[in-house]
Amino acid sequence: MEKKQYLSFFRNIDWKIKGKNTLTILRCISLMLLETMVIVAITQMLQIGNVDKGLIWVIMHKKIFAVTSLSLTVLGVSLCALIGRFWTSNTILLTFEIVFAFTNQQKLAARSETLLPSDLIFIKEPDEMLKMADQSMLLKIILGIIMLIVLTVLLEKFFPIKWQNLKRFWVIRIVIIGVTILGFSNFNKINTAGSAMNDLSNWMGNKIYFWDARAAGNDNGPWLTFVNFLGSKTMEKPAGYSKQNMQKIAKKYTRKAEQINKTRKNKDINKQTLIYVLSESYSDPKRVPNMKVNQNPVPEIDEIRKNNTSGLMLSSGYGGGTANIEYGVETSWDLQLFDPSMTTPFTQVVMKSNYNSSVVDLFKRKNAIHPFLGTFYQRREVYKRFGFQTFRTTDGKDKNEKLKYQKKIQKSDLVGDNDAYKNVLWQLNKERRGQFINLATMQNHLPFTDKYNEYPFEAFGQAVANPELKEQVKHYMQGIALTSKYTKDFLDQLDQYQRPITVVWYGDHLPGIYDGDNMNDYYVPLHETDYFIYSNKYARNHGDSIGKQTDHVQVVSPNSFTALALKQMNQKVSPFYAMMTQVTEQLPAQSRGNNDTSDGLLVDKQNKVLKEKNLTKKQKELLNDYRLVQYDNTTGKHYLKNMHFMK
Repeated sequence: MEKKQYLSFFRNIDWKIKGKNTLTILRCISLMLLETMVIVAITQMLQIGNVDKGLIWVIMHKKIFAVTSLSLTVLGVSLCALIGRFWTSNTILLTFEIVFAFTNQQKLAARSETLLPSDLIFIKEPDEMLKMADQSMLLKIILGIIMLIVLTVLLEKFFPIKWQNLKRFWVIRIVIIGVTILGFSNFNKINTAGSAMNDLSNWMGNKIYFWDARAAGNDNGPWLTFVNFLGSKTMEKPAGYSKQNMQKIAKKYTRKAEQINKTRKNKDINKQTLIYVLSESYSDPKRVPNMKVNQNPVPEIDEIRKNNTSGLMLSSGYGGGTANIEYGVETSWDLQLFDPSMTTPFTQVVMKSNYNSSVVDLFKRKNAIHPFLGTFYQRREVYKRFGFQTFRTTDGKDKNEKLKYQKKIQKSDLVGDNDAYKNVLWQLNKERRGQFINLATMQNHLPFTDKYNEYPFEAFGQAVANPELKEQVKHYMQGIALTSKYTKDFLDQLDQYQRPITVVWYGDHLPGIYDGDNMNDYYVPLHETDYFIYSNKYARNHGDSIGKQTDHVQVVSPNSFTALALKQMNQKVSPFYAMMTQVTEQLPAQSRGNNDTSDGLLVDKQNKVLKEKNLTKKQKELLNDYRLVQYDNTTGKHYLKNMHFMK
């Protein structure tokens, strides 16, 4: 009976759509399609940074342009089916497309990278993200959207276009919404061989390469690039991964640890204090190609680096990517070994796993400090999973989350490095036993605007030929000049403590303000920051420091810092850190992307670029061991977890 009634319902519907309705529907869809085609073309012009090249892209990539425009139009039609009002739906679609185009352009300007799905976590912090945007362009966008909304209200009042309240239209609306949901839910299968989405991708000529998001956006358009990064995976299973082989690796590096530990004095790391300082956007501007400065903005840090273990860190970011660098530093994992589609390990690895080993595990007492919001990159949740007992931020609420010192520096709306360091000293005074402290500063975060009282530093050359960027570099140099002074004061104060303290201090990435330098020509120097490892006076005088290291320190990866710190502290190591000691000493620094291939970037201690095929047999074996261990820990079955390998 129910089946007959169901069939009767559909049979009784008058499925004929009269001529006037058909014409209206076609006009509406045509208008949406035309608007979308225009915005997709403009988005590509902004992506490439050139109107003519953007138009050439439309002609040369007709299939991608057509499918992208049609997909967005289908989204608009489904909105219309859901809401029932054309003008309102059209405005929502236009606003979405405009915001995407603007956000993509802003990220390109700041980080030389296209908008990716992993960036959606910043939706939680709209106020802070708006502060970082180009305020002039942002104002124009907001005014444009307001005008669009006013126009929509008038059109809905005087020229409304609605779905008729008839059975046939309700069925059609439901079908449109259902088909759209089904189609869009398969976008994450675009990289799955044999899927309909993958077949469509191949037909379009979609070039899927994850190692350079900007180049991918230039080829495929930012919309398709965004879709390409959906459904990412952590890491490919390496050949030879098995419990038996992991046991062999555990035995191999247990023997290596025993060998290393014969030369190391200290057994209990909890008798020492280790401090990691991530200095936001710090990199010596004197090393920027094609740029000169009128005077040295960082003499104090230059002197510190001269007299202590120091070198260059090969960063995976330019203008951004702080959390990714931090992840590599704390876990000792290499981002290059992950799947290229894995772009933000804090959210894509840590938040999806119940087992996250890191340097934090070595200590009984571990505390983190970040003079900004704890929600950026989901740090509060990530740090809990790492095992930090406290995490103090500007938005902290309870006693373990509230930042003690948070004074904004001069005219800036960001906490100064002097107060950031005060929080570390406060933590040292609060907990007088050995501990691990992680500080990520914020003073030198973009935008590089008028934040300070004076600007004595000037930059000249092709790297800053753009007057606007030259002004930003001037502002940036004053910021790092203050950082240099505050850092020296901080280390001087650490020398007063009668307990061993070691500091690993590093810049995470260069600021994205040197547009005059071609990234293809100067990729390496634009991805090298400065670091040093400092042992306080007590550590130096009581055998808790081996002094300045000069071997294997010239160019390192973020994943090398803990191994270097343990060596500096004269600290015995676990099998894992014995392996990492070998990785640091025997393998070149490694980073993602060199605008060329997915193989990543290898840079030796002499700052020369290598290819993986040029590695020796011994180096390749070590790299393979490292890859297997990283896979087991982050993606695999955690065989090593119960083999006393990690700590």
